[in-house]
Amino acid sequence: MKTSKNCTETRAIKGTYSCDNYADVYVGDCNQVQRKIANNSSLEAVRFEAKATCEEYLYFVCWSDNGGLNGLLAELHGATTVFSGTHAKWEVFPTGINFSSHATRPSEKLVNTELKKAHCKKWKAVTKGTANGKRPFRTYKEIDKAAHFIWYNSGKDPSGGAPFQGFNHDEFLIFRFPIKELFKEECYDCTQECDCNDDCHCSVCADSIQEGRKALKTEALKKSFLIKGKENNLRRCKTPYTEETCSMLDLPTLEPCFYLHWGDSSKDQMETHDDEVLYITACNPYGNLRFRGLTITNISIVYKTRIKPGLHQKDDVAIVQGIDPHIPIDQEPIDIIPLPTPIATTVPVTDGSIQLVPNRLIQLGDLCGCSCASQAVYLSIQNAKPQDYQILVEYCIDQIEINQDNTGKTQFPITLVKS
Repeated sequence: MKTSKNCTETRAIKGTYSCDNYADVYVGDCNQVQRKIANNSSLEAVRFEAKATCEEYLYFVCWSDNGGLNGLLAELHGATTVFSGTHAKWEVFPTGINFSSHATRPSEKLVNTELKKAHCKKWKAVTKGTANGKRPFRTYKEIDKAAHFIWYNSGKDPSGGAPFQGFNHDEFLIFRFPIKELFKEECYDCTQECDCNDDCHCSVCADSIQEGRKALKTEALKKSFLIKGKENNLRRCKTPYTEETCSMLDLPTLEPCFYLHWGDSSKDQMETHDDEVLYITACNPYGNLRFRGLTITNISIVYKTRIKPGLHQKDDVAIVQGIDPHIPIDQEPIDIIPLPTPIATTVPVTDGSIQLVPNRLIQLGDLCGCSCASQAVYLSIQNAKPQDYQILVEYCIDQIEINQDNTGKTQFPITLVKS
């Protein structure tokens, strides 16, 4: 398939965006970012102008400070206007590499390294939030009111406001949007080459395999006729080498089982002055899959949030009390929180009265089918308040491998005519 001149011609694009909290904006092809065109370190709206081809992408590399709110809001212009969060072509890749300030930013080299992984581990759908001007976000007069905030939902924040309430959702995040969607008529026949490289460029054979696949693809597309196998799943099997080829398989949530071991006797208790050795155990309950690279990224002690009895709603707001456990509930100030903004469910202990060592980056490694792994954690309690707490464990998994053999057959009907 030949690339038309329209696909390689540069076109003017412009846009306005705000990212809560930080972002670097690039133009690049399917495999790498190439030109930084904007950045922000505040909540103010940022305007940009650039030139790009139909085969390129607009990339927003975003991260938050893990507090307040999270969200990307953008208005993009080419020949067609596209508003953030209302278009199916927005995609996001969560890198799991935590940045939380403007002082240290993901380098272009790091972004491109993560893009190689994105093609193998697959891009994710964005989560659409409220429209510009709607609570809990501020209003941006520079951006159209039809634009919506978007972010990635890691599923790790149990609160109702996820993913737009302050939280680290496997950030930094890489959002991308295809330039050709801004020029529907001019870029109609243009496609982006986004093939997954063998082993994400980790194998010594990767480049040779990739070049061979491209050559075979070109030769195959030169042929005039296409026959679909009769036993193929007709609903999912579409025209090869097109956007129709790919669809997402609905899978159940696959997670390890976690356990906490503690206590030196049946009468042991955790006291306000105490030292305990705990063991965190993770088990893979599935015999036909493997969790690769299981890592506990963070462990924290949090207060159990109390909500004032008689919580009521009026005019889309909730009256909430009892977030601070150090103030008697009948003396606490009343907070008016607009709904559906959730009530915070995790308030970390920051006074040093309860500490866990280590409290991050605990490597549990690979969990084969029906296996478990444990790690020790030291709990130090010094002059803590006697009340209920929770140990919040956050984790990530590099890859989930499903070990399932499969055989099958297909048929291609052909007809021979007399020579």
